[in-house]
Amino acid sequence: MARKITKRKIEQKTVLIALEDSKSSRYYFQSLVKDKHLAGEVIFARHRGSNPTKVLDTIKKHYTEEQKKSKKVMYEKEWIVIDRDSFDDFLSTIKKAKEHNVCVAFSNESYELWLLLHFQLVSVYTDRKNLKSQLNKIFVERFQIEYEKSSQDVYYLVRNLQEVAIKNAKILALEHIQNNGEINPEKNPITMIYQLVECLNSLYSKEKSCDCFPKKGTI
Repeated sequence: MARKITKRKIEQKTVLIALEDSKSSRYYFQSLVKDKHLAGEVIFARHRGSNPTKVLDTIKKHYTEEQKKSKKVMYEKEWIVIDRDSFDDFLSTIKKAKEHNVCVAFSNESYELWLLLHFQLVSVYTDRKNLKSQLNKIFVERFQIEYEKSSQDVYYLVRNLQEVAIKNAKILALEHIQNNGEINPEKNPITMIYQLVECLNSLYSKEKSCDCFPKKGTI
């Protein structure tokens, strides 16, 4: 008697996101997903480490884990969210991500730059210590609380200023386009997080805005 062969059902999702941290940016994007009612479209990979290489490897390991559960999941877009900081594998990870068609929502120097752009345009070199200091001052003045990476309320505090942040981030990106039309990720300050935010905001729109770095012409 011939054995009946059943095809494994493929589950279609829209976005897979792997983040370098387990608090600040994760809380922000989890809140955005909840706010936009995207829980059925966006999946967050399990946190496995903060350096860029480990974040990118998380994408592959996520698929491996799904296969062990006898699940076949396909995503329209795969994103990693990483910081420049002092990681030696930052540029090599971006190159590898491009080879595998993985979108990179990076920040130079850190994710806090994206938050600060909600309040002001940052046009001079700044490090993570200075970014946190400026954010802390603004949060105390505006919200009467200090900025904490572990706070789960940051997204809702800055949500109404998101368009300002996107506009400011695009200004920075345009300033760092090289002669070959590509963006230089080593420039400080710069963040491409706005592309992931625009992508998530448009998932239920007729025309999705999910172009992403490191492809050319994606500002």
